[in-house]
Amino acid sequence: MSGEFGDAFDDEDVSASNSGYGHAEPEPELVYPNVLEFFAELMAQSYVREVNEGAAFAWCPEWYKHPEALIRMEAIWRAWEHLRLEPALGLSTWWLNHADPHMRILMDKEGPFKKCAYDGHKTPARDRTALPHKTPEAGIFD
Repeated sequence: MSGEFGDAFDDEDVSASNSGYGHAEPEPELVYPNVLEFFAELMAQSYVREVNEGAAFAWCPEWYKHPEALIRMEAIWRAWEHLRLEPALGLSTWWLNHADPHMRILMDKEGPFKKCAYDGHKTPARDRTALPHKTPEAGIFD
């Protein structure tokens, strides 16, 4: 399994030895080829809310320009692709444990779209910084 993590998570040998048949199960095909299509075809159609000025929810039409929104939407999409295959509770699990918690944070008036207007993306001020972080001393995670 190569990709964005290189070969660090290459589990072909593990899958083959665990299957009992000497071959890995094929990966299921994705319904949506990328997070943008997933958003446009499923999420945007599923979350119908009044947003921004005077509304209880905030949203940016250029959500993909916000790093937090992009990574959260990617997580929602990947969870959906996996859980859609669970016949009994997969989609309910996805709504309750993935989509709704992430979307609540994304649409919060104090969330990542706080400065955006409904009609356009507002680039954050240049003085905006990431959360403070110090590199831990050597050996702390050994």
